[in-house]
Amino acid sequence: MGSHTRRMLVAAVVAGALWLASGLIHAVVASSPYAAQALRLLVPSPMNLLFWAWPAPWSFLSLALGGASVAAVVFVVMGWVARRGSPGFAAAWLASVAAGAVVGLFIDGIGVLDTIQSFGARGLSFASVEYAVVGAYWGLVQGWIPALVASRGERESVDGPRRTHARWTWAVAVVVLVAFAVAGTAGRTADRTAVAEAQARADAETQAAAEQYTGLGAVPDTGAVGTPPQLVAPTAAPRDPSWCTPEQATAFVGGDDAATGHRGLSIRLMNFSDRPCIVEGYPDVAFADQNGPALDVRVERGSSFMATDAGAQPIEVPAGGCAIAFIGWDANPTAVPLVASSVLVAQVGGDQRNGSAVSLDIISGSTVEVTAWELDALGDSRYSDG
Repeated sequence: MGSHTRRMLVAAVVAGALWLASGLIHAVVASSPYAAQALRLLVPSPMNLLFWAWPAPWSFLSLALGGASVAAVVFVVMGWVARRGSPGFAAAWLASVAAGAVVGLFIDGIGVLDTIQSFGARGLSFASVEYAVVGAYWGLVQGWIPALVASRGERESVDGPRRTHARWTWAVAVVVLVAFAVAGTAGRTADRTAVAEAQARADAETQAAAEQYTGLGAVPDTGAVGTPPQLVAPTAAPRDPSWCTPEQATAFVGGDDAATGHRGLSIRLMNFSDRPCIVEGYPDVAFADQNGPALDVRVERGSSFMATDAGAQPIEVPAGGCAIAFIGWDANPTAVPLVASSVLVAQVGGDQRNGSAVSLDIISGSTVEVTAWELDALGDSRYSDG
């Protein structure tokens, strides 16, 4: 093997490595749109990023054969030019442009075959030569590097042995390209099959959860995105020194009740200390939906159909006693995605909220009325929690 042939071989390997490196860089920065956009101009990726995500062993095989295909085409084109007595830097650069376009065209072909498998003959209307164009641009931007490697040193004269070597390399290049196409098609098929199987499993799990779910609204979605309710109200009520402190009393959700078209829920504040304390004003109330995020509910102070609001006034809660307040609302349709599955309550705004699991027809956008605290001296039987 002459020195010129060795340089062409090294240049071809460099081109294949650059092709793989360009794709790897794009795969790494794919989550950053701005970086990916800049790289499309500076370091274009001539490969489909899906190659990196295909199931084993197809991902590795497709990438390896893609890089080998680029190297084979670069070597063949440089050899073909050299046989005609015109080797040089420009010809070697042109070889990378040709290799990027040819391998990109095979990637486009893999995509077309996949589209036809999914949509039939009408998938031909979606056909494009996107990767062939990007591949040629990649060769234009980066092809000078392997061209520089190939053109270093003196030009070697064209001789007989090189002609023989150049002829059989065409067959090798074709075999590698065909193997790349086969591996790519198999990888795309395996990826589509894996996605379909994963979706089938997810659908089965969703169906099973739906059959077991007995609450209101849609089946809880563990992947739902949203802001959870705050554990402390954003605004705090001015606190009198005589009021019950969180160390003395705890607010919790009591029982619920219903009338035709109306609903009610009690809230209790228990003084578990050994001395009386004062509670005054209205409880702090918030809601969360079955997925966990805060539910958009308007909380108003006042009477409802289910309870009369006597207004805010100081209430002395004896040791071991309770104060009580009531939430009232009109019944809502539950054939909606989001309903109240948690109620968070506190003595007043600014205190730590305590959450309780519920299943209520309070929905996003609805309004509830909350009464002021009153003494539950005799154990108010309304909405008793048992």
